Amino acid sequence: MSTANSRVISLPYGARCRFSCEIDAGRIVDARPAPGPTPRFAEELDEALNRPLDFPPLEQAVISDDRVTVALDRGTPEAAALIAGVWSALARRGVAPENLTVIHPAAAGRDTPDDPRSSLPATVREAVRWKVHDPAAGGKSCRYLAATAAGERIYLASEIVDADVVLSVGPIGYDPVLGHHGTNSVFYPGLSSAETLARSRGQGQQELEPEDDRLLRQTVDEIGWLLGTQFTLQVIASSGGGAAHVLGGAVDSVFRRGKEVLAREWLVELDRRADLVVVAVDHDSAGHGWEQIGAAVSTARSLVARGGRIVVLSELDAEPQAGLKFLRECERPLEALKPLRLESPPDLIAATQVAQALDWADVYLLSRLSDELAEDLFFIPVASEREVARVLSNGQSDGTCLFLASAQHTWGRIRERG
Repeated sequence: MSTANSRVISLPYGARCRFSCEIDAGRIVDARPAPGPTPRFAEELDEALNRPLDFPPLEQAVISDDRVTVALDRGTPEAAALIAGVWSALARRGVAPENLTVIHPAAAGRDTPDDPRSSLPATVREAVRWKVHDPAAGGKSCRYLAATAAGERIYLASEIVDADVVLSVGPIGYDPVLGHHGTNSVFYPGLSSAETLARSRGQGQQELEPEDDRLLRQTVDEIGWLLGTQFTLQVIASSGGGAAHVLGGAVDSVFRRGKEVLAREWLVELDRRADLVVVAVDHDSAGHGWEQIGAAVSTARSLVARGGRIVVLSELDAEPQAGLKFLRECERPLEALKPLRLESPPDLIAATQVAQALDWADVYLLSRLSDELAEDLFFIPVASEREVARVLSNGQSDGTCLFLASAQHTWGRIRERG
């Protein structure tokens, strides 16, 4: 029954689901909605290409016989529309469609991405080359670029090294290893060799903030400089797999502005930890798998009290990969961290995030997984939204609550007290 002191919470999750509940307003620390897709997408894309940040219009940066390669990051919102916008700028300069290549970086365990040429005219679509990088092809797919200041020899996809003009296109977002992904991070390690991919896997450093210096982030920016890439087209994700903002221009300027916009839209700061954190995970442009679950529970762990409760709203229906399977072989979640470090499986980051969250708090999971599998992974399975509502009120009527929409995109932290 509604009261004057109650508040209705509504969180979308999965593809088309929505959880709603009524809760005492005094218990709510925050209820953070996600930014929606920008209604000005076409105008923002036009501005990014024709009035970019600290850079001339894209069409003035190429000549007609240039071989142009677009490095398109995985999970880029509105990827086909972005590629169509880039093509329009190149076409005005007389670049032939057969001189344009779009290449996706490798990503272990992910399905082949959707064809980013789908919004191009049919004749152009047939001529533009599209490729998903295969790091296992070795010398057939990579060429030597240069050595970094630290002496590391860098090998990248031949389509990148051989191009006259290289553009990066992708999302700017939070990253447990890089601090922020975006711009130059599309090149490395995803467009390098299989050995480099394996060597670059890291578990992330929870004690670091996104703005702190990260060695891998410094490396990817040095590689961008070695490539001579100057123009980038980036987006900030919205709920539902869309784009909240579009930015284009000089790499450093876009990255700096993008991080500011990202913090405004997706940074969650609290004065104190909540007793219970509800994280909703919706289906986004990168999918709806363990990667999204890991990112969401990592944010929740940063904001929930030790020994508190985390509730995950999802439609997860994906078998755990090698890293998560370590959890099933352990007596306690944190015991999985050592074998994860030693084996460095493709799902290292997600498995680490899940293990750390499970060690910190009780984690309730609404998903399509079997109860047996969820329990084997140390989750507390919940079968329905009604059960979620009971978790919110069960014996904790005075506990504080935090609600986060599209939580896989968020970064959470507690403000330092002066």
